[in-house]
Amino acid sequence: MTVNTQNSTPQDSGQGDSTNEVRGAVRNTLQLGGSLLVTFAIALAIRPLMARYLGPEALGYFSWADSFSATFFIVTNLGLETYIRKEVAVRPEHASDFFGTTMLVRLGMTVLLMGALAVVLHFRNEPPEVRHLVQWFALAQALIIINACMAALLHAKGKVAGLSVSNIVTKLIWGGGLALAAAGGVGLQWLAIPIVAAESVKLAVGWRLAQTHLGLRFRVDWAATRRVLKDCLPYFLTAAALACNGRVDMSLLGTLGSMKEVGWYWGAWNIASLTFLINPIFGWVLMPLMSRAASRSEAELTQLTRRSLEGTLSVTVPMMMAMVLGAHSWVRLMNGPGFDESTMPLRVLSPLFVLVYVTMVSSVWLTMMNKPWWVTAAAVMGAVLDPLLNLVLVPVLHERLGDGGGATATALCMLITELLVTALFLWRMGRASFDRRSLVMLAKTTAVCLVCFAVDPLLSFIQPWVRLGLEAFLYVALILASGAVRPAELALVFKLARNRGAPAPAPVAVPPLA
Repeated sequence: MTVNTQNSTPQDSGQGDSTNEVRGAVRNTLQLGGSLLVTFAIALAIRPLMARYLGPEALGYFSWADSFSATFFIVTNLGLETYIRKEVAVRPEHASDFFGTTMLVRLGMTVLLMGALAVVLHFRNEPPEVRHLVQWFALAQALIIINACMAALLHAKGKVAGLSVSNIVTKLIWGGGLALAAAGGVGLQWLAIPIVAAESVKLAVGWRLAQTHLGLRFRVDWAATRRVLKDCLPYFLTAAALACNGRVDMSLLGTLGSMKEVGWYWGAWNIASLTFLINPIFGWVLMPLMSRAASRSEAELTQLTRRSLEGTLSVTVPMMMAMVLGAHSWVRLMNGPGFDESTMPLRVLSPLFVLVYVTMVSSVWLTMMNKPWWVTAAAVMGAVLDPLLNLVLVPVLHERLGDGGGATATALCMLITELLVTALFLWRMGRASFDRRSLVMLAKTTAVCLVCFAVDPLLSFIQPWVRLGLEAFLYVALILASGAVRPAELALVFKLARNRGAPAPAPVAVPPLA
């Protein structure tokens, strides 16, 4: 028997494990981030094309059909994504215990929901092309939810290279299909087929990758699945409540306002949603990383959470500023003529971007602290409050502001709801959310934002894009000069990524997480 005579201690081993996980998380972030940049570029080209091809009213029908079908299929989420990232991250072999059975459950639910959707559409007297479009979107939603779980398995395992390539290929299928449809003048009812094709390919690739990296097997085990679904209940209620936001309100806007209002709102959301480029990374990378940190100690989890919040604000606040200060220019660039009424909703939606990311990090901390019902309660509160606010504000602002008033009201309802949810999460976290370092960073960033807002009207005589560029330069200069963002720590992130292949890494001087 060979004995390892190198000096080591459990503490050293723990530090090495933590460093390896940070390095792996950085590697996965860069891989996924690269694929997201490519898919972002594809979406950036296709979404303006759709806005110009359809115009506000037809685009309103298109967006309404997507939201209406997605609302029906919320129930098939089952809460599995969060459960997978929390449990499979530390027990990869557990995936085969429940995945096959839940696929059968979802298949049965899909058949029932497709039938119910057809009945509802019949009694709503929607035009035939809209009914066909909703049914295609419904099929796409069933595939999207299954693929999200398949991807969660790979994220939990930390094997994302193949998934990154798959994301790019399927986005090309989606974008290419829509471009061909627009070029050929295809009718509205067929415009969801490209996403069905893309998600079908993604399902085949994801299954193969899960078999390779996790040894996933299609096995039916009702007893094990019942236990899993019981544990998933708070995650399911949370996911269902969150999915309602942005879905139910758009359906209400089409009923209380008009399909044009839905089109204008989509024009604003079309731009705002691009700022959610890094959204998947929180589930794909951060949650498994925090799960492993929580398995070692609460202190390490809290430290990681604080730095994650700090990094989140560093990235999201400047993107918010770019949207607010350049809203009219972004609307003209992305949507073309006929969408000027999207400008005000976009400005209202801009702070939502920051709040959502803070909420994501906070909800992961609460989940890892075994407080998922807090997340559920806040999400359900938001799901109830948002449509109630829409019922009150959409008719009022639609009447008082005229065109675009309904879209602005829907954006305002979402912002108010998210603000309350974020405040509730941070209150529940208490001192685990921010320490002195992050509060100082937040204060400096707020001061820089106020300076940029004050300078904006003074530069109103300058061409809009030039003005936005000057304000971006001013923001970066002030952020760096104030020390709100530390370039040395950004360099350390790239150092971790560059050294990711080392088989036995030496201890890396990771900055303190407290």
